[in-house]
Amino acid sequence: MNNLVLLVVDTQKGIMTDRLYAFDKLKSNINELIIEARSNGVEVIFVRHDDGPGSGFSAGDEAHEIYDGFAPQEGERIFDKSVSSSFHESTGLLKYLRSKDVSTVIAVGLLTDYCMDATIKSGFEHGFKMIVPEYCNSTVSNDYMDAETTYKFYNESMWPKRYAQCVSMSQTVDMIREYVPVNTEVVSINGVGTQTIETDRLILRRFTYDDADSMLRNWAGDPDVQLMYGEPVYSSIEEVKGLLDKYIGGYKSDTYFRWAVILKENGECIGQAAYFLVDEHNHFGEIEYCIGKEYQGRGYATEATKALIDYGFKSINYHKVQICVRPSNTPSCKVIEKCGFVYEGTLRDYFYMNGHYEGRKYYSILKSEWN
Repeated sequence: MNNLVLLVVDTQKGIMTDRLYAFDKLKSNINELIIEARSNGVEVIFVRHDDGPGSGFSAGDEAHEIYDGFAPQEGERIFDKSVSSSFHESTGLLKYLRSKDVSTVIAVGLLTDYCMDATIKSGFEHGFKMIVPEYCNSTVSNDYMDAETTYKFYNESMWPKRYAQCVSMSQTVDMIREYVPVNTEVVSINGVGTQTIETDRLILRRFTYDDADSMLRNWAGDPDVQLMYGEPVYSSIEEVKGLLDKYIGGYKSDTYFRWAVILKENGECIGQAAYFLVDEHNHFGEIEYCIGKEYQGRGYATEATKALIDYGFKSINYHKVQICVRPSNTPSCKVIEKCGFVYEGTLRDYFYMNGHYEGRKYYSILKSEWN
């Protein structure tokens, strides 16, 4: 049998209530499958819906948390979504399953006619064999159909022989118990997200909207810094806050890694650093950074880069960290050399800027070399 996972969709406190059709049977069945999966080496993956700040059903809200009866164990993956399908590219789930060579997904959760329907159909479209056990999804009555009719429509008419195999609990338990992983030595990176890192002089942390003023003042509004970095120049706080919308939104993914570089002595955001490229399948990341002109030449870029390398190997579990630079960017070339990177080669005439071509120099460092 090919690699198999149990996908638990939107079983959150705000909607796991006795208003659901066959609530007691739903709870019992999902709990049984989670226990069987954990006992037989089948990965349990959770998906959680987020309606956005202020909705009452978002990060930090009690209703947003996963139902206590199905609480994830340490190390089990949780993917957050703001759309109906769990396989939407914004969640990272599809990329993760591809990295694990998963081909079969047992899908359970809520609500039958919304996120479960979207997830099952999307999973089918992406080539997964979708398995739907009986009474492991449910919904509430709406203006058009009562909950029981809705459940039966999808489980007995819509999904079978089209998008999924709708099977009994005993068949599902047998499938889990008979499961033998195709590859028990799969290497993966850790979805630890952007966590705070402290060095001697710096704090690397997630961006907040309070950083907008110092970002604009120190680097985001400086043409010399931004053009060397290959990024647009921002002329107003409103434009910087638009950039922050992108950065802060990215933190919903546990494989998004971007830090504000904060100087301890004055609390200023003097730059940023990131793994802008994350290759989960081949287990490497590529670093980018920028430091405001006033703070250059003091070793801050080297200090931040070394911290990111350490985080990449020890926390994310990269095999390799790489970085690239334009040959004319002499200060960054010096930073790269100080950090112990090994030169790999140059892509000739890679950039066309200011009327002429320039190459792209690549460097890397392996985990064994860093240790």
